[in-house]
Amino acid sequence: MTNEEEQITLNIDLYDNIMTEKEGDYTGRPRITGTLYNKQIAARIVKAGTEYKQESIEYILDRADKAKVEAIAEGKSVIDGVGQYLVTARGSFIGENAQFDPVKHSLGVSYTPGQLLRSQLKKTKVVCNGTAKTGPVINSITDSTTGSVNEIITSAGPAVISCSNAKVIGDDPSVGVFLTKDEEGAAPMKCPVIIRNAPSELTVMLPAIETKVLYTLSVTTQYSSSNKMLKNPRTYRFPILLSDGKSNDEERPGEL
Repeated sequence: MTNEEEQITLNIDLYDNIMTEKEGDYTGRPRITGTLYNKQIAARIVKAGTEYKQESIEYILDRADKAKVEAIAEGKSVIDGVGQYLVTARGSFIGENAQFDPVKHSLGVSYTPGQLLRSQLKKTKVVCNGTAKTGPVINSITDSTTGSVNEIITSAGPAVISCSNAKVIGDDPSVGVFLTKDEEGAAPMKCPVIIRNAPSELTVMLPAIETKVLYTLSVTTQYSSSNKMLKNPRTYRFPILLSDGKSNDEERPGEL
């Protein structure tokens, strides 16, 4: 946990704005430097100073998550130091007496940043590092089986990856599209087939994945927009964790 007087710095890199052809138009992407779970949050609280043990804090955080999840599912508005959460219904209901159909409809959550977070972001020092090195960028992944975007992936199923400079080429053994378990020391699993291989879009067959396990998607390539193959491969790791959708809510931080 950071003291109020300590300055937090956020680094941003610039990438070509794919939504416009205007020269010199870029979008800023904050550098995502890791993923924290309640265990790491508890460690930060202990480091900042407290009489409670890390295990006790983690236990309370886990119980708080469960209580919030239950309240949101009941239709309560839940507000904490991070933000406000409200359950939402997705899909079109035809007719005055239309019923919820899990095939056509789904539940989601809307999120509004809270005062504490808004205040912190206003105080955060932002360092813009200029244009990022030319390399692959993943914008989103769509699971072809379920239609889910940036959330659910189907084991050994097809998926479409929206990207930039991500055509998979090169002789280096590290080149390819991979899924890696979100755990220390996990070995990347290579997508066995790339159906469409273009700089702006990849269609792949995903490897077989385990249920209730979170994965990181990454692309490694020697492709260059200058049509010259890079000597050294470059990798982009998508910051949103993916799973088969059967993970417990407390195992999916940041899911909305």
